[in-house]
Amino acid sequence: MDQGRDLESQNTLACVFSFDVKFTGAKRTQFYRKLFGFVGRVKHTGTKGQKTYAYATPGLLSSIPHIRLGKSVIAVPLAAAPKLEEFFSSPSWHPMELHSFYAILPADLRLKAMKASLERQVPLGRGAMTTLAKEISDLRALVARGELGEVALERVRRLLRAADELLRLDWTDGRKFSIELEAKLAELRRYV
Repeated sequence: MDQGRDLESQNTLACVFSFDVKFTGAKRTQFYRKLFGFVGRVKHTGTKGQKTYAYATPGLLSSIPHIRLGKSVIAVPLAAAPKLEEFFSSPSWHPMELHSFYAILPADLRLKAMKASLERQVPLGRGAMTTLAKEISDLRALVARGELGEVALERVRRLLRAADELLRLDWTDGRKFSIELEAKLAELRRYV
């Protein structure tokens, strides 16, 4: 197989992890929160009554495109597999039954996983949580209004670091996702 086709096939490969944790209780809850992240809620009672605030805490998969194929079966791009292998190999998560193998997933599923990554809550500094899609939209609006100050430039730098990591993991055919995302990031890249 020639080098170009080999590289393209690696971009379409997925590493599938099937796991069965053999522990329960708080350890099990901690495992799933560290892997998938979670949304917590806090109730505050003030002079205007009670309000409930939601906050998101990212997990390992918050910044990695993935597809849940079953309750304890996930597929990730081949380039992200070492991070998952390191997570699963931690002595903190044993006993566990773990199986992994390579697979080729349909192009539409891989593209859907990449787009979903833009909508996941991610930390972008100072404890603030947002989605990459919202941050791209907000920063592009600031550029359009000519309001890109020093604080916004730092937001652009953080956004581009997160976007570049996501682009590195692109597993779409012909890197379709990267092409679409780069078009949105082009005007922001001019400022850094």
